[in-house]
Formats: sequence, C-alpha cells, structure tokens
Amino acid sequence: MKFIDKLVETSQTPPSPRNEFVVRVLPVFVFFFFLPALLFIIPDLVLDKWLQLPTLLSFPIRIILGGVLIALGLFFLVSSTKVQREIGKGTPMPLKATQNLVVEKPYSYCRNPLYFGLINFFFGISIMIGSPSSLVMVFIFSAIILAYIKLIEEKELEKRYGNDYLEYKKVTPLLIPRLPPFRRNGK
Repeated sequence: MKFIDKLVETSQTPPSPRNEFVVRVLPVFVFFFFLPALLFIIPDLVLDKWLQLPTLLSFPIRIILGGVLIALGLFFLVSSTKVQREIGKGTPMPLKATQNLVVEKPYSYCRNPLYFGLINFFFGISIMIGSPSSLVMVFIFSAIILAYIKLIEEKELEKRYGNDYLEYKKVTPLLIPRLPPFRRNGK
C-alpha cells in the first residue's frame, strides 16, 4: 500500500519544472518510439520472420478491420485525454494526475476509455500489418494494462476520490463501453 500512498501523494502535488518536462516528454517517447518498437517493429520484422509465421488475413480485410479499430481507438484516446485535461485538470500521467474525478463522456461509458482506445488502436495496427506475433504482443500488453488497472490504479482512485469513485465504479463497466452511460445523481 505504500506505493499507492506515494501515487496519491504525487497526484496531489504540482509537478516541479523537471517533472513537468518528464510529463511532456515521456508519453511522446513511450507512445511514438518504445511501444511501436516493442509491439510492431520487432514482432513484424524479427519474430514473424524467425518463426516463419504467415501474414494474417487478406490485405483488404486487414485494412478495413485494422482501420476501424484504429479509428475507434483514436476517438477514445483523444476524447478521454481532452476530458482529463478540461474537466479533470490533469493528464493520464501520475506525475500530473487529474485533480477532479471525471465521469463525463467518454468516462460515462466505461471507467477506462483511454485504455480501451489504446488497446483498440494497437490491435488495429497489428491487424493492419498482419503480424501474428504483434497480435500476441498486444494481447500481453493488454493483460498488463488490465492488471495495472485492477492492482494499482483503482486502489489509488478509491483513496483519492472515496465514495464518489466507489459509486461510479459500481455502475460503470471497467473497460468495455456500455450504453446507456453512467449519470451522476440521476442526471
């Protein structure tokens, strides 16, 4: 629990100028360099060749299915990040975490629309490139994200937001969006 307490403390302290730099640079590095190399480049160019795996699906099906998942993922990624900044007054990074509990769209459809978007975006890319080992890597990455949510993030949010978060958690699905969305106080 000490780790959770440290996350809560960090989320309530404004970032120092050095941490502000990290908050801005780290996501760019992770999202545009580290994860693409780990999830797409290495599996497609190294593992698939080494394991002699065939390309998945036909080209038109890969483009259509992958494109739909990428578009869905981008919608949830962009909209959830925007709402975190505007309503939550923060970012997805724990160093500059939201200061307000966000339950408005897209968070009214599921508690983790950012992760839902990220997972769909990554699966879309894997399908589009047709790499079986990339799909496996994205599946493993998704399992790690879900473990992080359940073991760390939810406990931190419970400590930070108390009963408001518990009420929201009770009626809003973890990851798969649901209609109709959650409404605070019956609104």
